[in-house]
Amino acid sequence: MGVLLLLAGLLGLVLLLLAVPVNLDFRIEGTASWSGQVGVRWMFGLVRLRAPFPRRGAPGRRPEEESRATRARDGSEPRGRGRHVLAALRQATFRGRVYRLVGDLVRAIHVHRVRLRMRLGLGDPADTGLLWAVVGPVNAVARWRDADIRIEPDFLEPVLEFHAEGGVEIVPLRFILLAIGFALSPPTIRAWCTLRGHRA
Repeated sequence: MGVLLLLAGLLGLVLLLLAVPVNLDFRIEGTASWSGQVGVRWMFGLVRLRAPFPRRGAPGRRPEEESRATRARDGSEPRGRGRHVLAALRQATFRGRVYRLVGDLVRAIHVHRVRLRMRLGLGDPADTGLLWAVVGPVNAVARWRDADIRIEPDFLEPVLEFHAEGGVEIVPLRFILLAIGFALSPPTIRAWCTLRGHRA
């Protein structure tokens, strides 16, 4: 009985800590490699952290990366996993669930200021169009106060250019609950089965 009370107390403490708002200040940008800085303020300013955003990739592509990118552009690179992702995105119920998640996340974030610029493309106009059907509505959904968001597709080249800066306040517990609800929803489970190459 004592152990159960101890576990319940620890769980309550964890939930209480997760319910405390976290303030994030960030600046992230890049193409082949990303860089930036993220600052965190928690427990009403008692805890302050600031760290550089980890770089993804090297400033220049290595020869094998260049050849891989070339194969992807000319169609000689196998894209089995990418095809599974696109197959999942073709499921209308899953796209609807993604839209709902985006809307829930927007409502869960208190924005102080945000500026986002993104250009993305998969190198194939059809694939980019399918991806844009999911990502594009974010331009309209993310109508936050003090937010300036612009996402553009590139139907000719495989590219991901990203620049974001601003400050937001989030409650971690709300995000955890939203993530659990999304992960356990039937549309997400069916999409996961598609990603694994199985039929739901």
